[in-house]
Amino acid sequence: MSLLSPKPPLPRRRLACLGVDWQAERSLRATLALLGGRTREPWDFGDGLAAADVVIYEPGNQLAQALERREPPSAPRKLFLPCDGETAEAQRRLRHPIGASRLIRCLDHASEVLPAPRGEPARDSLCQRLDEALRSPGVRGVALLTGERRGLLLPAEAALRWPLPLGGDEIARLLAPDVEIQILRADDYGALRKLQAITPQQHPWETALWAVGVATSGGRLLRRLGEGRAYGLRRRPDFGSVGSRKSDLRCSALLLQAAMTPVQLASAAGIPPEVANNFLNAAALCGLLDGVPAELAAAMPRAGELF
Repeated sequence: MSLLSPKPPLPRRRLACLGVDWQAERSLRATLALLGGRTREPWDFGDGLAAADVVIYEPGNQLAQALERREPPSAPRKLFLPCDGETAEAQRRLRHPIGASRLIRCLDHASEVLPAPRGEPARDSLCQRLDEALRSPGVRGVALLTGERRGLLLPAEAALRWPLPLGGDEIARLLAPDVEIQILRADDYGALRKLQAITPQQHPWETALWAVGVATSGGRLLRRLGEGRAYGLRRRPDFGSVGSRKSDLRCSALLLQAAMTPVQLASAAGIPPEVANNFLNAAALCGLLDGVPAELAAAMPRAGELF
């Protein structure tokens, strides 16, 4: 009698959102959780673009459109699905509210046209790698290599040097999973001068870093941000090409009034913890957070309690 070996589990695909209102995202998460066994392949919801197979976005989101343009039409690595119901192909047509049958059709279509999912080694997010590079002792600049583009982050000037105007298509290049980072210190003067020569345009870095923080964090809090610390916002961020989502506006308003821990922020804003973490990471990467011990923050009067 021969024994049949159990079939290996199917690799799981990942679904992410970009620029989608948090209420719609919460509904999407709940719908996806109900689809177990009803799609051709198993799917999980993720909060990072790098590992996503399907990205659902709001129509008009410039960053999502730029990322979609970077996908080869004949052999895409991931699908971008706008939530507008106007896409010509029925298999890629989504609209609010996103029902189970429509979502199943779109995910099964993705399984047909995308390459097989690969188990990739765990790696720090681009947000985490950039955060550590910019805070490295003695750093004078951080070189960015993505495809044929070269860029230079200058911490002393809070600036990004880039060869072209920093529109949505150029920021999309910065979110590629294969971005290479190189820390430049005082003894790398020659490399700094060379990069400055080939990156004639200097931009405030906030728009680019905000996109990196929101889009590549994967819902995981930066290692230097503690769950037991409370954070306040120095000013409202420049949301740039990501757009000002309701969740970002709500988090900004809350943290401009009082410092909160990540858990408190998620609860007060009524958003998933992963969304709150992405916001905090983006704000930290842009240098907009002030942290205090949670017990001190709890003793501080809130803005509405001052009078």
